[in-house]
Amino acid sequence: MSPKRIFISYRRSDSSGHAGRLYDYLKNYFGTQRIFFDVDTIEVGANFEQKITTELDNSDAVLVLIGNQWLDCRDAEGNRRLDDPRDYVRLEVTTALGKNITVIPILLQGSQMPSGNALPDALRDLSMRNAIRLNDDHWNSDCNLLAGILKNALNVSRSLKEQKIRRYRLIVFALSALVTLLALLSQLFPSGYSSLFDLVTKLSAILFVTINVALITHLLGNIKKELDRLSWLIISIAVLASVLLALGGGLSIWVVLAMMLVAGLLNFVEPDE
Repeated sequence: MSPKRIFISYRRSDSSGHAGRLYDYLKNYFGTQRIFFDVDTIEVGANFEQKITTELDNSDAVLVLIGNQWLDCRDAEGNRRLDDPRDYVRLEVTTALGKNITVIPILLQGSQMPSGNALPDALRDLSMRNAIRLNDDHWNSDCNLLAGILKNALNVSRSLKEQKIRRYRLIVFALSALVTLLALLSQLFPSGYSSLFDLVTKLSAILFVTINVALITHLLGNIKKELDRLSWLIISIAVLASVLLALGGGLSIWVVLAMMLVAGLLNFVEPDE
C-alpha cells in the first residue's frame, strides 16, 4: 500500500518558482514518495486528467498555491482560466474539494485570499478554508509551520530528519552499551586470564568508541547549523573517552561513564530547523 501523499496544486504562470521551492522543502521533510508535484511525477505521455484523479485519490492533503496572478490569469482569448471547467487548476481544486481530505490555500507573494464571490461556484468552498501565508523573508519558519500541520494530516510521527536523528541516537546508545559490556567482561576475567581475550576486548572497545565518535560528530554536524556549547561538550567527551581508551591500556570506568554520558546528552540536543 502506497503512503498517503501531499498534492501540490499551482499554476506555472503564477507560482512555479515558489512551487518548486516548496516541493524541495517538503521532499526533504517527508520524502519524495509522499509528494505529488507534476513536473517530477507525471510521466511523459500519461493522461493528465486520469493521473490527477488517481493522485488525488491517494492524497490526504492538497496545497493550493495562490499567487498574485492565480485568480485573474487569462487565456489567449482574454477569458479567465478559472471559469473554464477544463482548466487544470480548476480541475485539481474542484476534485480536491469534493473529497474528504485536507485542502489548504497557500498565499504567496503577499496575495490575499479570494472571496467566495470572486470564485466560480465550483471553487467557492475554497474561500472558507483556513489559509497559510508563506513569506519569502521567513520562508523556512513558515514552511516548518506548514509541515507540522501536514504531519497531522498524513498521520506521520516524524520527519525524515527526525527519523535519521533517532536512528543515529540508537546506534550511539547501542555502541556505548557494548563498550559497557566489554568493560564488565574485562572485570569478570582479570588481566592475564587470556591474552587473546584481552586483545579482542581492547580492539573491540577501541573500534566501538571510534565509530561512536565519528557518528556523533556526523550527527551533530547535520542537525546543527552551528555547533552550540552542548554539541562541543558531547564531542569533547567522546574524543576524551577514545584517548583514555587508547592510552590507558585497559577499559577504565571513566571510559564507560564518558560513553554513557555522551549517549544520554545526545537526547537533549535539539536540531535546527
